[in-house]
This record gives sequence, C-alpha cells and structure tokens, in this order.
Amino acid sequence: MKRLSFIALLLLLPLSSPLWAQADSLPDGLGTDIRTPEGLRKLIERKDPRFVIVDVRSPAEYAAGHIPTAINIPGGISADVKAPPSKDKYLVLYCHGGMKSPAAGEKMRADGYKHVLVWGGIVNWPYARDVSSK
Repeated sequence: MKRLSFIALLLLLPLSSPLWAQADSLPDGLGTDIRTPEGLRKLIERKDPRFVIVDVRSPAEYAAGHIPTAINIPGGISADVKAPPSKDKYLVLYCHGGMKSPAAGEKMRADGYKHVLVWGGIVNWPYARDVSSK
C-alpha cells in the first residue's frame, strides 16, 4: 500500500510543480489570482501586454474554441510558430484537460522562456470561447 501511494505521488508531482514553481514570481501578485478562471478572465480584460495566453492543443482543437486572446503553440514548440512571443513575456499555458500543458511548459522553458505558468485545461473555462476560421 505504501509503495502504491508513493508511486501515485511521483506521478502527480510533475503535474503540480510547474504551476506552483512560477506562480510566486508573477508581477503584481497575480500568482494567486490567475489560478482561477475568474482571475484569468480578469487578466485578459486588463489587456496586460506582459502576458500571453498560450493554447498548446492542436490547431484544429484551437480553431474549434479557445480562451479569448490565446495564441496557438501546439505542444509548446515555438519553433513551429511564425511569430512566437518574446522570451520576456509571462506565458500562461493551457491544454484540454490539464495533462499536456505541463510537458509543453517544460519544452518552452528549455527553449528559453523564463516565465511559464501552467494554468490547466480549457475544460475548466466556464466563459465564452473564441473560434477561428482556420
């Protein structure tokens, strides 16, 4: 039983650490606010140019509906994007259910992005979604 609990903890740790590791370093104390859908919506409404919302799902999933103002960087691989965000921006990543965005965040950190916050999944977004004609 102890072994099973230890294995479960090891599996969950990578999913939670990227969010908490960067949340305290966000400007203006936004680390606490941004973790909720309401906080992210307020950030979007503020139109703070320091932040970029990043959808790491496939282009088809992004086109079907994404969080307003989000850009699409599938899998977190910015080399495949025509105009990737500046490396000094604060990136807020999300995927569908929150399972793929941590790995995408690690890829973006390895690519030189210093401020990466893994928000979770769009399934937690209760507000209207934008759609693309792509």
